[in-house]
Amino acid sequence: MVQPGELPDPTAGLGEVLVALETAALNHRDVWIRIGRGDRPAVLGSDGAGRIAAVGEGVGGLDAGTEVVINPYLNWGGGEDGPAPGGEILGVPHQGTHAELIAVPADHVRPRPARLSWEEAAALPLAGLTAWRALVTRGRVAQGMRVLIPGAGGGVSTFLVQLAREMGAEVVVTSAAAWKLDRARELGATRGVLYTDPEWPAQVGEVDLAIDSIGGPSWPGIFECLRIGGTLVSFGRTGGSTAEIDVPRLYYGQWNLLGTTMGSPRELDALLAHVERADWRPVVDSSFPLAEAAVAHARLEHPDRFGKVVLRVR
Repeated sequence: MVQPGELPDPTAGLGEVLVALETAALNHRDVWIRIGRGDRPAVLGSDGAGRIAAVGEGVGGLDAGTEVVINPYLNWGGGEDGPAPGGEILGVPHQGTHAELIAVPADHVRPRPARLSWEEAAALPLAGLTAWRALVTRGRVAQGMRVLIPGAGGGVSTFLVQLAREMGAEVVVTSAAAWKLDRARELGATRGVLYTDPEWPAQVGEVDLAIDSIGGPSWPGIFECLRIGGTLVSFGRTGGSTAEIDVPRLYYGQWNLLGTTMGSPRELDALLAHVERADWRPVVDSSFPLAEAAVAHARLEHPDRFGKVVLRVR
């Protein structure tokens, strides 16, 4: 159950800033936590954008009133291969961003991209960072590549389509709904295929790179599409947690199978720098007042959703 509640206002501790949130986005992580926790109370939310309301002891270079977005991954560490032990995503076990105020480490805020609205800014960090690492760092997308993105319409997939297009790749998407394929083409996809057709891999054709969030049910078809030496990057399991792999096909195909999730602070900085000079914008499906968070959760789970769902805090 999602419902409004009252908690004491947080304060900015040592090395922290207090952010007065303007907007906060939803992610499927919020749904999984809500279902898993049952009736145990929690403040959900990993994404947020707002203004610094107060600066804690030991923080320099940040002033009250500065407009910021929040890096949702805590304690990634200094490496790029993956997060350090103890890394966590904001929002359970910590207080999340679906609130009026939140205290976060000062090194976890970044200037809000000037050309984005408050809703777009909140939609960016978690899904945008996940897409950036999957496509750029792990997938090593390059101009002229042919990239397959199954499941058009999800928050991360909308970022993937626009990022891949911006980097000169040819983008192919799949969906169960023709209208979602049309929307994906508007974002820059060059081809869309209905995965309800058993012959969808043949319609997709050969690809260099696939970025997948569906998991088990999606993999057999992806493997039919991957060229020799091609790469599958997996960052989700919305359709299933297990998959069968024909091992000889794997090694004869010289395929690269890579896992990824979220991203480092350096990758977030690279994403934000890219956003400032690019012309695409985060896709916001809908926005709701914070008091209507339950309605926003229902929208997030609705099959007609296309893009991110955002809460308006103020």
